[in-house]
Amino acid sequence: MGQPNHYGIELPARCLQLVDGLWEQAESIHGGNRPDLGPLTTTFLISMAMPIINLPIERIERHINKDPGYADDRKINEKAVEAFDAVVRKGTLAAAPFYEDGAWSFLALREEPLFNIADGIPQETADRLGSDEASENARRMPANQWVSILRNALAHGGIVYLDEDGRSGHDRPVKMYAFVNGKYGRRDCQHGEGHCPTGLGNLEGLNILRISEDSFRSFLRTWVEWLQESEQQA
Repeated sequence: MGQPNHYGIELPARCLQLVDGLWEQAESIHGGNRPDLGPLTTTFLISMAMPIINLPIERIERHINKDPGYADDRKINEKAVEAFDAVVRKGTLAAAPFYEDGAWSFLALREEPLFNIADGIPQETADRLGSDEASENARRMPANQWVSILRNALAHGGIVYLDEDGRSGHDRPVKMYAFVNGKYGRRDCQHGEGHCPTGLGNLEGLNILRISEDSFRSFLRTWVEWLQESEQQA
């Protein structure tokens, strides 16, 4: 296929076509010597989710109210810009057309001790993510916070695989995902005004979104449908 007219919308749609067209093949491929852990569908879906989510955010939403950028799709479709502004930047997650009630859970950890996701998610945190409160937290959260966490986790590797009970484990098939990003404080400047080095301050918290694999695949479809609807309105 040639150069798309609207990279930030057409590329996610092409990636979704790959998911649909190659899903059966992905289900037939198992990794290494552990066939009991199931097919490589999780690897496939996460790989496709990165451009499906991040491309429209980076090429449309992140440029809103800013000077023209070098990878800026805003001029191509003003309706898409308006949709991102109204739904993502100013709306709640529950009001978004791609939201599925009860699919997402959200937890904002601000208390010590925080943990390294390379070790998985602690039992207590997993229990809290499975609570009604965490589901309500997601429903009420601003959509711009939701998309920022998701984009950051996909871009920087903040992804944890969980089993059907929402637990971390190396010996159980993946049925859920946790998308995690860190909340950092300001970096103390020790060099006087105008000479403060760039970089992050201390880690002060973790933001965690949880969703089942089936619901995530369904979400990707409704997300792309929403993008395409905004393109058709142009």
